[in-house]
Amino acid sequence: MSKLTRRTFLGASGSVLALAAMGRPAFAQAAEIRHFWWGNPERDKRTFAVIDIFNTKNPDIKVTGETLGFGDYFTKLTTQIAGGNMPDVIQQGYGVLFEYIANGAVVPLDDYVGKSLDISKMDQSAIDAGTVDGKFYALSIGANSHMAMFNTRLFEEAGIVPGTDFDPYGYTYDELAEFAAAIKEATGVPGTDDNTAGYQNFSDFVVQKGAMLYNEDGSYGPTQEIVEEYWSTWEKIRNAGGTPPAPESAGLAGVSDLAQMGVVTGKSAMSYLWSNQLVGLQGLTEDMLGAAMYPNTPDMVPGSIVQPSQFVCLTRDSANPEAATAYMSAFVNDLDMTAVLGLERGIPSQSDVRAALQPKLTDVEARSVEFFDKIQGKTAVLPPPPPSGSNEVEQTFQRLAVNVLLGERSISDTASDFLAQAKAILARA
Repeated sequence: MSKLTRRTFLGASGSVLALAAMGRPAFAQAAEIRHFWWGNPERDKRTFAVIDIFNTKNPDIKVTGETLGFGDYFTKLTTQIAGGNMPDVIQQGYGVLFEYIANGAVVPLDDYVGKSLDISKMDQSAIDAGTVDGKFYALSIGANSHMAMFNTRLFEEAGIVPGTDFDPYGYTYDELAEFAAAIKEATGVPGTDDNTAGYQNFSDFVVQKGAMLYNEDGSYGPTQEIVEEYWSTWEKIRNAGGTPPAPESAGLAGVSDLAQMGVVTGKSAMSYLWSNQLVGLQGLTEDMLGAAMYPNTPDMVPGSIVQPSQFVCLTRDSANPEAATAYMSAFVNDLDMTAVLGLERGIPSQSDVRAALQPKLTDVEARSVEFFDKIQGKTAVLPPPPPSGSNEVEQTFQRLAVNVLLGERSISDTASDFLAQAKAILARA
C-alpha cells in the first residue's frame, strides 16, 4: 500500500460523502462472521446480546463473538495478524488506528458505503476521525473523553461539595492536592488515585503546557521540563497524603481492569478513566459516582479531547466483507441493537440512535450525557492518530514511572531516560 502521512487523514473521500439508499445483500448460504473486541463483563453481556439480535434478524449471516480484556486483546490480535487468521470485524481505538492501517491489517470501507454499509446518519466528525489519507477505514461506535470519576459519598463526608468547594469542570492540581488530603483526613480514604504512571493524564498535561504529544513530523513533543513537572506535581499530591502509598500505586501501573480501580476497591475517592467507562464502573460500586474533567494547570488550557471511544474495522482476512460490513452497519444503525448497547462504548455517533436512546437513559447514562454537555468548549482539538511506536512509548512511560514512585531514581534522571527511549522507539518504528 502507499505510504501514509499523518496529516492527510481528514480528507474524506467522495464515496464516503455520496450516500445512497441502503439495501442489505443476500447470501446464497449463511456467511460466518467473527467479531473480536476488548471488553469487560458489562460490555461483553451487551455485545453478545446484540449479536443474538442480529443473527435472529439475519438468518443468512451467522456472527460469533470473541472477547478478551484490554491487556490481552492486542497481544492476541498481533498473533492473529501474523497467522493470517484475524476475525472479520475487530474493535480498534483511535490511538492505535494508524498502526493497523499502516501494516495493512484493516482495509478501507469505501467500496461498501451506500451498499452494505450505511453511514448516512453518522456525524461528519466521526467519519473524519475514521478517515486516513482520504480513505474511510474505521466506523465509530461511540465518542468519549477523559473523565475523573469520584465517590460522591466520600466527598460529602469530607464536606466537599462539587460546584461549590471545587469545580468539576475547572479545578487545578493545587486544588486537587488540597481536597484529596482533606478527604483522607476526614474519611481515612485517600482522595485520589496516584497518576504518576497515568499516561492518559500525562497526555492532557502536555497539551495544557502548550505542547503536543506528537509533533507534526511524528517526533515526540514533551520536553524534559514538562515530564519533570508532571511527575513533581503528583509527588506533591502524594506527599500531602492525598494518594494511596506509592508502592500500592506502583503495583497498579498500567492496569486497566475496572475492578482494580481505587473507587471500586475503596482505596481512593477518585479514579481516572474514559467517560464511556462510567457505566461499567458504576456497576461495580454501590456508591454513586460523580463525573469531572481531569485536573488542570493554573492557566486552564484545555488538555482533554473528544474522540471516538472505539471503532469497528474490517480486516484484510475477512472472506465475507459484504456480510461483515452489513453487520457493522447494523451495529451502529439498528435501533434494537443500539438500545442494548446504550452508552457503554460512549455517546453514539448516529443521530437517530441518540434520539431513540434519550428517553430511556438510566441515571448513570444520563450522567454521562450531562458530562458531555458540560465539557463542550473546554476540550482541545482532536490531533491525528499517534504514529507507529506510540504504544511502546506509553509502556515505557509507565515502566519508568514506577521507578519514580518507588524512589529508585530521581525525577530528573528518569525523565531524561524516558525521553531518550521515546525518541529511539519512534525513530525505530
